[in-house]
Amino acid sequence: MYNFTHFAVSLNELDKDMKGILAPTDCRLRPDIRGMENGDMDLAGNEKERLEEKQRASRRERAKNNEEWQTR
Repeated sequence: MYNFTHFAVSLNELDKDMKGILAPTDCRLRPDIRGMENGDMDLAGNEKERLEEKQRASRRERAKNNEEWQTR
């Protein structure tokens, strides 16, 4: 698949046992990545678009308030 090795493909696997251990910010829990991993490209595309629009809105808000983006 995508010329990845078996190891590379397995890096994003999400075992049921891991769900309670992973931080809520772990990228393997992102809905766009889950959709893509599960072959639901419509869900993945919609989630990616939602995330990008959220980022654009945040950037517009910062520009409106003359704020610079800062790391946390």
